[in-house]
Amino acid sequence: MADLIGADLWEMGTAGLVEETSGLRAFFEDSVERSEVCARFALTSDAARNEPPFDYQHVPQEYDPVLIGERFYVAPSSVKSPPPPGRFRLTIDTSSAFGSGRHESTQLCVEVLEKHLKTGNVVLDIGCGSGILSAAASLLGAGAVFACDIHQDSVRTARTLIDTPIFVGSADGIKAHQADLVFANISAKVVDLIAADLQRIAKPMGLIVISGFTRGNPPARFRPREVWEKGDWQCWVCGPADIEISNEPSEPVTHTQQWWL
Repeated sequence: MADLIGADLWEMGTAGLVEETSGLRAFFEDSVERSEVCARFALTSDAARNEPPFDYQHVPQEYDPVLIGERFYVAPSSVKSPPPPGRFRLTIDTSSAFGSGRHESTQLCVEVLEKHLKTGNVVLDIGCGSGILSAAASLLGAGAVFACDIHQDSVRTARTLIDTPIFVGSADGIKAHQADLVFANISAKVVDLIAADLQRIAKPMGLIVISGFTRGNPPARFRPREVWEKGDWQCWVCGPADIEISNEPSEPVTHTQQWWL
């Protein structure tokens, strides 16, 4: 149930979730209408309160290392132990950027990378968050990795982890037919909104990997060739021809802070 509620909160634009003994605590930017969130979950208006800015630089970096797929070991900088034999270490500290390696959608994307990435492939990471997928792609032998996020804090965080081209923006800023693998670990709503750009920037024989949604709330414009699952969370592997682009005017994609990081 918590996973399903969490998915709804991400769709509504939450900037982060904290699981507590009493339930889930969700954080939103000031621009989100709190009355809509309260109404969606039948909460009284006093359930929402203003929070002071959070200083992630002074958060104790204490969480247990995570093994992802067959090749990766993710740990904070406070953990000095080396990775198990045969695994790459990814050092990621707590930040406002999504992608610590502990969420199922991130783990699924890394596992898809391990299966589908070929040495020398060009990889695009759309909505890169912490940069974890870009870092993993580089370690697995990608020929070139490019990343972007519309959130400046995420780009700043990612630049501490990855040494590959990264810019503030989205898929609409990338030329056509650039990537062998395009990753968008965001949400069902957002990947549907940027479906045409994801289709455009992938090479004709490339793959588009989307995640950040649950089984009960999938994207509408994609037909998956492969469906990967962890709990209720899914990751779809598609080709450019597996995306349905409507000729009808669609909701414009606005680069706001409400993108799921």
